[in-house]
Formats: sequence, structure tokens, C-alpha cells
Amino acid sequence: MDGDGTNIDVSPSFAITNAHDTHMEELSSLKQPLSGDSPDSVLAFVRFPQDNVWNRSCDGMQWQDVQIRMSYEKLMGLGSSKIRDMFSPRAQARFRRQFGSDPVPSGIDYFIDFTPPSEGPELADLTAALWLPRMVKLWFLAGQCVPDPILEAGADHGMGIPKRPLADKAVGPILSLGHDDVCKNIGCSTDMSTWQANPDLPGIIDENPPFGQDHIPVFRRIEDYCPIRHRVAIVRVLRAINGDGLLLNSAVRMWTVAQVAIYLEVPQIVVDPVAQWLSAPPNTKFVEICPERAFQLAYNLKIPSVLIAAFRILVNEQAMDYASPESLRHLPALTWAQRRRDDYGDYPFDPVQYASRAFADRMTGKLAMLQSNNVFNRLPVQIPQWEMLQYLGTLIEPLSPCSLLHAYHGLVGALLAAFQGHINDTLKDFNHIDRQFNHLLEAQRKHYISGFERDSMKIIYDKLPPSQKVLTPFFWSCLPMSEHTSKKFASYHHNGMPLSAHAFVFNSALEAALTEKAIIPDPARPILVDYNSRPHSNLFTPPVIFDLPQFHSSLCTAIRTLSDDVHPNFASTNSDGIPYFLSDHLLLGALDEDTELKYLPIWAEGLDDGSGGVYQEAIPPAEMGLGPGGPGPGFHTGYTVGTGTETETETIGVGVLSLGGSGTIARSLDVGRSASADTGGVSRAGKGTTAPSESFTEGRSAYGEARFAQPLGSEAGDDGMDGGGDGDDLGAGSDEEMVFFADSGSDDDDEDGDDDTSTMDGVEKVEAEDTGDATTADVTAAGARCG
Repeated sequence: MDGDGTNIDVSPSFAITNAHDTHMEELSSLKQPLSGDSPDSVLAFVRFPQDNVWNRSCDGMQWQDVQIRMSYEKLMGLGSSKIRDMFSPRAQARFRRQFGSDPVPSGIDYFIDFTPPSEGPELADLTAALWLPRMVKLWFLAGQCVPDPILEAGADHGMGIPKRPLADKAVGPILSLGHDDVCKNIGCSTDMSTWQANPDLPGIIDENPPFGQDHIPVFRRIEDYCPIRHRVAIVRVLRAINGDGLLLNSAVRMWTVAQVAIYLEVPQIVVDPVAQWLSAPPNTKFVEICPERAFQLAYNLKIPSVLIAAFRILVNEQAMDYASPESLRHLPALTWAQRRRDDYGDYPFDPVQYASRAFADRMTGKLAMLQSNNVFNRLPVQIPQWEMLQYLGTLIEPLSPCSLLHAYHGLVGALLAAFQGHINDTLKDFNHIDRQFNHLLEAQRKHYISGFERDSMKIIYDKLPPSQKVLTPFFWSCLPMSEHTSKKFASYHHNGMPLSAHAFVFNSALEAALTEKAIIPDPARPILVDYNSRPHSNLFTPPVIFDLPQFHSSLCTAIRTLSDDVHPNFASTNSDGIPYFLSDHLLLGALDEDTELKYLPIWAEGLDDGSGGVYQEAIPPAEMGLGPGGPGPGFHTGYTVGTGTETETETIGVGVLSLGGSGTIARSLDVGRSASADTGGVSRAGKGTTAPSESFTEGRSAYGEARFAQPLGSEAGDDGMDGGGDGDDLGAGSDEEMVFFADSGSDDDDEDGDDDTSTMDGVEKVEAEDTGDATTADVTAAGARCG
């Protein structure tokens, strides 16, 4: 019975019974003995530690060593260099010794020991890859947490968010509630209570208010890395290679199996099951709550739909940091909406980083346009009344100071001021977001933020500067003007008069000027109102040459078009098959295929533009100082404009944006490597401060001409050295490249050594019994890999 006295049905449903029975059946199949009548010639085996006190599965039995017959042709056809190396003569000799004196099944020609090493650098790499992210360990709560019904009902308030089927449902137990391979729940095989939803759970969170009740069972607090879980995942991957089904009934199992397949270089074996797990509503919430890990998996497994969905979220969140007026050395542990960040891996050229920078620049550029004096000319829809007014201005500006010139400047200034007043009102606060939509936002964020840590979206939004508010859907949803605002627009005061009075004064002065022929419009370009065809009016009813209501109506259309282009009804639809349930606070639909999505790899579906996946932009022209810096590789590129904005500094992540005379917004973000995941930092890799697009080749004409030019400030016979400025930068880049090549060659160095602790990589090492102690070179190579 719940808090209001309503009886709750606790009997297991068909979904719960099916999930439980499927889990136990899969567990039993993993432990089936080797079939003796298989024609396959490879015997793969995985050995389990028997001294582990927790070496028990959900059936209460210990995990025993597993042997699987496999096809030689199928294994070699996988394209894995690790598996191919396992068939080398020396590796086979070692595997035969490790198999021991057990009877060899008939027909076996090859042995492969897939048991993970018990020590050494390879184990360190495997442990790091299989270390469970925080949200992966917590995801069982998604199968028990029942969301607020408003998530499915939506918020019909003009924000364009319809109903979302399944958004208010707990994730099915068959996807999320599977138990760990090391089971600490006594009686698990018959206990189905842990497969049921719990309406009292606060969310997919591990924090509780001070002195709050712990809602995570002890047996669900699993180890970050478990050698038993590791071995069982290997068995699952090997069985999947043989064509057996792959059951992924928890995030822990999904993550572990995926990492094992990636490490063995057979990701194709798990791509479909992992893609289905990530793409099954409402389990797609995993992509929204933990987009970093979803992006990492999708990138390594090449799952375009998940990659793009996670990419949109990460770019939106990181762009807010780039648009911050404060100088940031690292990404904050929390996003602007208080989601706890995770790590999404290292990439030679981080696509999220570059796209976030481009997105922040593009959106703050739109705000600068809206706050500029040229805004009415730059909107996506023409405003005929404004064009007519500008044409009249070409006739009026040459006049000596007079009432018409004064009235013209007053009207233009009043129109701009009234529009800027509307922009400022839109930026001012969160009051224009209605209560129902605010309730929806809080119900979404409740999934992954503890109540005692969660600020309301209104408090968060009110603290944002304009450069960040323009990166939210709230600004663009409230930006459009309607016909109902025409009176407010006309009554906006500028220089002591309402806008309507400025229009009246201008029309009166224009009528007098036309009557006196002080200005004569070009007959080939008549003004919108044919003054000569209208009956002469008195002083109080001048002809409406500039029509303020028509101006306002056209302006409403133009602003609505701009808003719809930036913020389409996107969050309520699918992103390449992945529905968004929890991301209405993000501007997901604003990402542009030609500006931000181009940074994704070429295999991302729909993004192949024929360029081969290279996002290389033209180098900005050097304004001065182009030429070689003297002997050696030094080369002056002069003062160049950085990639992305018109007023950037040379350091990536640093920029200054002028917003129509209303001051500047400085943005900076150090994109060096961040702190560890414990502090919420995000690790980065790359070339530091130099964007990949700012490079040149010898084939370009500028370099071809400049490479023979006289060094700056040098005379004949001078060595042209400039104190090391550019030379130092280039030298740093060269050192980085040398480190890269040294790392890339380490695999070749490993060919000669084997300390008998590595079995999965198949790389031959010098055996201790053949050569004695490991050589200094072996130790050095192992240390390099470990480092």
C-alpha cells in the first residue's frame, strides 16, 4: 500500500517473470559442458580463479573453467590482429602448455587461452577499459524508478512538446535489472522482488539527503572491476562469435561485453546488441543522462544514431562553457543544468570540442546580430516598410538639418530601441516560461539530480549572462513577437516619445517635404504609398507613408522564421531513431550539419559530403610578417585570424565578441587535459592550442612563395633568428609528434618478448624458461606501455 492508501500490486508481471527466467536460462547455458561432436578445430578456454570467496553466480554455484570449440576459419575471418597473433607457432606452443595435461578433445588442432593476465601492463589496460563508470553501476535504478506522468503527457503550452510514449515508464527489467555475474544476493534464483519497479525511488541517483534512507541494496553495490565479470564477458563474446545469442540485461553487462569486444578487436560481434540496448525506449535515457559514455561506445562501435544523439547533447552543454564570460581552465564538474559530467575518452581531434566552439560562436553571433543596428536588414525575411524607410533615408540624409531629418533619425532610433527592448525583455528572466513547462523540466532533471542538490531552472536561467541564454531553447521560444504585442511595441518610449508618435511626426514631416518637393522619389522606385494619388490631408491626418502596424507584422514574421530555424520542434522527435525524453532544456535542433555535425567521423550516417571526412578550413590570410624565420623550420605566419570568429585570439577557447555596442563578452576555456574523473573533469587530447584547420602545406601558393622570402627584420648575412618565438612553438609541436611516433612503434618492439603473463593479446615475448631473466629492453617497453 502506498502513502495515500492505494493498494499496489506486488505480484510479478509477465515482463518480470520473463526477465528473471531469461536471466537464469542464459546463466545455465554459459555453464554447459563442451559438446564433443563439434567439427571445429580450435579449443578456446577461459580459466576462473577458485580462491575468490565471491566466485558464485545467481544459481549459488561457483564459476568453473570454460572450454569452447570454435571455427578456425571464423576466427581468422574476424580481422582481429590480436586473435590472428594467437595462432602463431610460439603462441600455440605456450597455449598448449597452459592447457595442461587435461584430455584433448578429438579434432582439436589449435588452442587459445583467453584468460586475462593476472598482472602486468596488459592487465592495467584491461582494468582501465573495464572499470565501470558511475552511471553504468547505477543504471539498475532506471528499471525501478517510476518517472512523473508529465514526462509522457508533455506540456502543451506553445513550446511544441507533444506526448511522448513510454517517457513515464520505468526501463523494462529485461534491459536493466539483470544481476552481476558475482551474485551476493542470497536466494537470488527464486527472489523476483529485485526485478520490480519501486515508485518511492527518488531517481537514478546514489546520493541521499542528510540522514536519508539508503535506497541501493548492498548486493547492488558492485565492484568497479571484477575478474569474474571480466571472464564471463569473454565467454559471452566467444559464444557470440559462435553464433549464440547475446543477452544484455543490464548496463554493467552491456559495458563489460562491449569493452571486451573492443579490446579483442571484434566490435562487429556486439554492435547490434549494444545498439539495440541503447536505442530501446525508454532505455534511451541512458544516452541523455550519460552522453559521454554513450558517445564513447558509439564512437568505438560505430553506431551512428547513438553517436549523433549523444553528440548533440555534449555540444550543447560544452558550448555553454565556451560562451561563459568567465575564464575557465577546465570544464566544470557539473554542466550548466547541474548534470554531473563523465569522461568520453581521448581523440586526436576532439569532435565535441571543435563543434562546441563553432556552436557557441554561431549562436552568440546571432545574438550580436539581434542587438546590432543593422538587425532589420539581416533577418531571414524582408521587411518592406524598413526597406522603404531606408530608401527614403538616402533622399533625406543629404538634406541640411531640418525637421524631416530629425524626424527620420528619431523614427529609426525608436524602431531599433523598441526592438532592443523586446530582446532585453526576452533575456531578462524566466517568468515567461509557464508553470506546466517548468514542472516538466524539473521532472526530467529529477532523474539524475538529487532533490537537495537541484536548483530550479528559473534560478539557473536567471543567473546566465546573455551570451549563454542565447544557447537555451527558452530564449528562442520566447523571442517571437505576435500581433497582440503591437500596442506594446508602438508605445515603447524613445527620447521622451512613444514609437507611434515618432511615426506620426515622421509622416507629417515627410508629407510636407513631398508637397514642397524638398525630396523627389525616383519614379522608377516609387515609395510604397503613392502620395500623389491620395487626397491631400490635414495636419492631424497625414498620409500613412510609413505604416507602423505593417512594419510590426512583417517583423513578427521575420522573428518567427528566425526562431523556428534555430529552435525547431526537435526535442519531441527522434534524433536518427533516438528519442529525447529528458533534454527539453537543451537547444538540440540548432546544431547545423555544415557547421557542427561536420566534425563527426565520416561513417556517421548522412554526413558524407564527399570530402573524405576531413574538416579542413581555409587558412586566414596573414596580414603581415609572412616568411621564413631563418635557418631551420621556423616560419612566420604573421597576425592571422583564428578559426571560428572574427575577433578571436590565437588560443583555442578564447574569444571576445562585441554585441552591438553593448559591451563585450570574453570567453575562454583551457582545452588541455583535465583532472581525473573523480573530480568530474573531462580528459582531452590533441595539439593543445592549435586547431587542425590552421595548418599549411608546401603545395599552397602562400607557403610556396614565402619559403624563399627574406626573413623578417633581417639584412643580408643576418641569420634571421627572432629570439625563439615561432621557433619555440614549432619545436613544441615537433616534440609532440616525436612522442606520437614513439608510441605507435611500441607494438613492434613487443614482438621479441614474452613474460608469460599475457595471453589475450597474442604478442610473442621471450619466455623466461628459454632466455632467463627479462632484458632491460623488455622492462623498458613494458613500462612505456604501462605509462
